[in-house]
Amino acid sequence: MTQRYTRAFLLIFLSTVTFYSCERVENTQTHRIAKGNAEVGGLLKVAVPQNPKTFIPSQITDAVSSEIGLHLHCGLLRLDDQSLEVLPGLAESWSVDDAGTSYVFALRKGATFHRDACFGNSSREITAKDFAYSFGRLCASDAAAFESTFSNRVVGADAFHSGESQELTGVTVIDDYKLKIQLLKPDKSFLFVLAQPSTAVVSEKADLKYAGESKVGAGPFKYNLDENGLLLERNPDYFLSDAFGNRLPYIDSLSFKTISTKEEQLAAFFDGEIDVVSGLYLDPVKEILEQHVAEFSGKHPKFVMQRESESVGYESYCIYDAVVKDLGNNFMGYRDFSHVQIEQ
Repeated sequence: MTQRYTRAFLLIFLSTVTFYSCERVENTQTHRIAKGNAEVGGLLKVAVPQNPKTFIPSQITDAVSSEIGLHLHCGLLRLDDQSLEVLPGLAESWSVDDAGTSYVFALRKGATFHRDACFGNSSREITAKDFAYSFGRLCASDAAAFESTFSNRVVGADAFHSGESQELTGVTVIDDYKLKIQLLKPDKSFLFVLAQPSTAVVSEKADLKYAGESKVGAGPFKYNLDENGLLLERNPDYFLSDAFGNRLPYIDSLSFKTISTKEEQLAAFFDGEIDVVSGLYLDPVKEILEQHVAEFSGKHPKFVMQRESESVGYESYCIYDAVVKDLGNNFMGYRDFSHVQIEQ
């Protein structure tokens, strides 16, 4: 089969490619009632090529830690995984001066950290002081993410990082719900920086309790482990809701299983061990289509294949179980699972 023919073949069948599954996701969590016909509950199983190197925002520099971190943590801003538009996160709004160097962020009232023992098995509201502390950690001398975030961007960040100054002068707490960040010069990429997991908020109290290794965040999921690997559990206090008032995320649990190669991930997928395989390039996709062409069905599919974002200059594809709904694009590892639903 030539590459030209294969490409045309893919375009025709992309939205209807299906395969048979021997296993479906079961919801073992407490049932929740949802409005607007939303599906709630269930476990989503995802493969990653290697173990995350860290869960600490200021140390995140690799793709796997970032993918997991964006579900565990939350910052001032976030990205839409369909359009990559910058959206409000823990800051509900922001403004910038005419010079393009002074940003003021207005924080959401009532947004909290994950419930944890460090807060008396409860949670605590996030304030501007928490972000000032978090950005101090981000600019510390041992912060791996400093060079790609605040370095050469934020006033006083480099001096703080080098130890020349004990104060991060470019970050100012105006009051509990307002934070000011001063840049050295206008930077159109700065809002995107603030939407990365590496610039997320952390708690000083949690850091003290866990000796700087705290996994307590403010994201849609909370850290946990099970016998199969990393398991993130739904944060019932997450601040985002859908248009019907259903609090996100919809699913109960998000499991990350380390499987190093795409071939092994595909085998695990067809064995029912994972629900999603992303980043498949043309040749692997062609093989799958040729092997399973007789099993295509469009009315009640068990598996679905779709083309992922082409924004990075090449085509990649994704295969997932048909019970998985509203799976967004995967832009260089950026996919938000908080909107995913699993048909019960």
